[in-house]
Amino acid sequence: MPQTIPQAISITTVIGSVVAPVGLITTTAILLSGYTSKYSSISDQMRGLATEYRTGASTAARHRNIQEQLRLYHRRITAMWVASTLLSLALLSFVATVLVVLFSTKATHLGPAGVGTLLGGLVFVAAAIGLELYEISLARLTVAGELSDIFEGSEKAGSQNRH
Repeated sequence: MPQTIPQAISITTVIGSVVAPVGLITTTAILLSGYTSKYSSISDQMRGLATEYRTGASTAARHRNIQEQLRLYHRRITAMWVASTLLSLALLSFVATVLVVLFSTKATHLGPAGVGTLLGGLVFVAAAIGLELYEISLARLTVAGELSDIFEGSEKAGSQNRH
């Protein structure tokens, strides 16, 4: 019986050591799912604009507007692709952290390999979130570009009505 108590404590310690990395895995997977959804949405929007551009039914001004929007969409989708890649690397790092803890002879602390994989994962997540913030700023420019020709005409009309 005395041997089972230290085993129970050891298993409890191991479980306690892997709870935080498993929580990070879950959180990162949720972020990755959101980024993947956004990537898909941006791709669909790009395809729609590219189709409109290629049909040639639009005015020259609209063609220029579409070109500018497609440049922004390209930057946005690139940012989301890199962010998704970083989140995938973070997931691998967090899984490695769990494996290091599970196979560690001293499960009471992470050790250099565990700390390295945990910090690596956190750096990847931070970089991915930074790219998400960059993409959000580009999204604002995309919307502004889509509406520029509409607002341009209404601003002219509004200024003529004021005079």
